[in-house]
Amino acid sequence: MKQKMALGVGAAVLTVAGALGFAPVASASPAAQTAPAAADSGVSAAAACANPLHTYQYKNYTGGWKKFCSSDNYLANNTFNNGGKVNDHIRSAKNLSRGCYWLLSQNYYQRGRQTSFKPWSWDANLSNNNVGYKTSSVYKYCG
Repeated sequence: MKQKMALGVGAAVLTVAGALGFAPVASASPAAQTAPAAADSGVSAAAACANPLHTYQYKNYTGGWKKFCSSDNYLANNTFNNGGKVNDHIRSAKNLSRGCYWLLSQNYYQRGRQTSFKPWSWDANLSNNNVGYKTSSVYKYCG
């Protein structure tokens, strides 16, 4: 009942504001603030990061996270969303793409031991594969 009344009052305020020539003002979220830039560049917001790799600071997809939209040969200049260093600190990863592979390498510029993530695959604990916890570069290839 309270929700219906609140919606009715909100609609009435918008109607009166529209009749008087005022445009309603909404506070923009950070995502909403980046959407116009994507629209201005001719790229839709949905396509702005196609086929991403999601990486996590700790096992089981926990801790800080970092989303990669394209290859990165030098992870030393990356941080997780909580400020932690990405280089040699990726513990779990998800390739949520439908058509791209991601290659994780122990050294910069795709050198050293490597692990490949095929489309729509994930690993909750990278310690049991070739790169272990020592990822220093990521490479995206689609095809």
